[in-house]
Amino acid sequence: MILEVLQLVPHPDTPAKAVPSVLCSLSWQDAGHWVAGFIVGAPSEALALPTPTRPARTDGLWQRTCFELFLRDPESGAYLEFNFSPSGEWAAYRFDGYRAGMRPLELADPWITSTDRDQFNAGMGAHLAALGLDPASIGTLLSTPMPEIPGAPAAPAQYVLNAHLEDPALGAAKTWQLGISAVIEEADGTKSYWALAHPEGKPDFHADACFALEMAMSR
Repeated sequence: MILEVLQLVPHPDTPAKAVPSVLCSLSWQDAGHWVAGFIVGAPSEALALPTPTRPARTDGLWQRTCFELFLRDPESGAYLEFNFSPSGEWAAYRFDGYRAGMRPLELADPWITSTDRDQFNAGMGAHLAALGLDPASIGTLLSTPMPEIPGAPAAPAQYVLNAHLEDPALGAAKTWQLGISAVIEEADGTKSYWALAHPEGKPDFHADACFALEMAMSR
């Protein structure tokens, strides 16, 4: 298991108001098994989050709060794009080059959970159903509030979304160039665009500058 914790930075032309930071924790066991965790340094009440719904492949998620992962082959320039929404919806695309040849990427459904309890329940239920289990079997557990621990520190004021990707289609053992980004919409409508790095000009998560991390994957 390899783990990286990465700091995203806002685009200078789109500063945030209520969000001081966005982090991504990235871990993987092999080239086909990833977990991306996005940590927004503000409580969910400060954000405009889409309503939790049944997980499904959906286009246009980037128009609201959305978290994104890009994987690029440094030899061919072809890349993959993954979108994860706080609603539990997701999208995955394949590109031949910079914004060229966009088409759906066939992929096993990601498992998305977040600190929003309704979304967590929906995501967990869908994951159990995909495993052939009955979501109702843990319904009581999911609806039971966590007990308070006397003297324990208060929970940090942050919103967290985790996306689990497990599919051999993610590629064979190789070196990938990674782009990690987020669109954050705040409760007052302010939008900020976050990435590992930004190109000059307007925000563009597909730009070469955004592929700021290189990692070698193994089976």
